[in-house]
Parts: sequence; structure tokens; C-alpha cells
Amino acid sequence: MRARLREFRALSRAQKLLLCEAVALIVASKVLLTVVGLEDAERCFGTLSQFLPCHRQPEAPKSVRWAVLTAGSRLPGTYDCLERALTGSTLLEASDFPHCLRFGVDTQSDTFEAHAWVESNGDVLIGDVDDFGRFRALTEREVRG
Repeated sequence: MRARLREFRALSRAQKLLLCEAVALIVASKVLLTVVGLEDAERCFGTLSQFLPCHRQPEAPKSVRWAVLTAGSRLPGTYDCLERALTGSTLLEASDFPHCLRFGVDTQSDTFEAHAWVESNGDVLIGDVDDFGRFRALTEREVRG
């Protein structure tokens, strides 16, 4: 625990703020998705993104990726691709970065598996997996900056 506190103290003020936002959003996404479902959670996060501070720097997409992955891996419990993708999309939207939130399904397996990810500038920013080619995008939500 002390090591994590030291790590947190060593971060810049901007990194601390972004990480705290990611922690709050990823926990909120888990609750909202469970209680109200995807459509209402997206609507709520879309509104919330208007009130978050803007992190408009050239490295912001990479910073958002770092914050979401760090929050999702350091918090107790499990946070899946949908919760991470919603969190990342919200943080990117708050900073007016164009990106695309995609939802897809596994087309190569006999079992149903869905996946959510965020693309920015043609690259998968959040939700990259080793065998990504097996997923076919069903829907996407483009967010223009």
C-alpha cells in the first residue's frame, strides 16, 4: 500500500487529476451499467464529460489510456472492456479528442463473446487484445473533437 502511495505522490499534478477521474469514472461505469444499462450509462457519461476538466495536450490520448488501464488494474474487483471503454471515451470526449467507441462480437468462436474498445487516429487506444481480428464491429459511436 505504501509503495502505491509513493507512486501516486511521484505523479505530476495533471497525472494525479486524470488518474482520480479515471478511478471515479470506472467505478461509476460498473454501477451505472449494472443499474441502468448501456444506453442510459452512455447518456449520463456524455453529460458528465461536459463538466470534467479538459486535458488537451498532444499526449492526452496516451495519458487517458494510461489512466484507464492503471485505474482498472489497481482497484479491487474486475473491470471489463465495456467499463474501460466507457471511461476512456468519456475522458477523451471531455478533452475534445476525436475517437470512436466500438462494440463488436467474436465471429470465430462457437460461444458468444462481445468486446468494446476505443479507437483514436485509427489505432486501438483502449481494449486491444491479442487476437483482435476475431471481433467484428457491430456498432460504433464516433465522437468528434
